[in-house]
Amino acid sequence: MRRSVMTHSDARLRELLGADPPASVLALDADDRAALAALLEDARQRQARTLEDALTATMRHVPFPVRGIVKRVLFG
Repeated sequence: MRRSVMTHSDARLRELLGADPPASVLALDADDRAALAALLEDARQRQARTLEDALTATMRHVPFPVRGIVKRVLFG
């Protein structure tokens, strides 16, 4: 059984996944794990931008006098 060396990409994958990567991911070579980490990070960034854009668009439909109240309700 091949034992892989822990890389920066592996640490980044662990951070992005919130857990140790599955054995099937660790079985990939280091370049593929690095590419996967980059893809996951890009997807998370795009998701965050999309959610922010959706919230901004939604807030445009809320009457100005109550926007502060709505923001407090949504964001605690």
